[in-house]
Amino acid sequence: MRIFLILAISLPCFLNAQINRSAKELAIENIQEYLVNKLFKDQPYKAVSFSDIKPAEESNKQISWTINHSFEIEETKIVADKKTALHKFYRFVFYLDSKMNVLKAVSFSG
Repeated sequence: MRIFLILAISLPCFLNAQINRSAKELAIENIQEYLVNKLFKDQPYKAVSFSDIKPAEESNKQISWTINHSFEIEETKIVADKKTALHKFYRFVFYLDSKMNVLKAVSFSG
């Protein structure tokens, strides 16, 4: 009887954690697609870190979630007839709708 009671209490916690994990994975996929296809076309992208998804504090009704993301973009520069690769570090805040689609991205430093 105790085992059943413990399972009944813990099951909603496990389900909620799985839903949050799936939402974050979907958001990460959409953000990576947005970066590669819209912001940094034809440049190698390397994800560094993602924060947790947070409810938006904006008054805009379309924006439901925010997530911070740090990443590197490799840019090639030609200096004295030699190609050199520069790694630029970026930090962005992505604003997502309720379906985890990227609505806007804002760069920040620090």
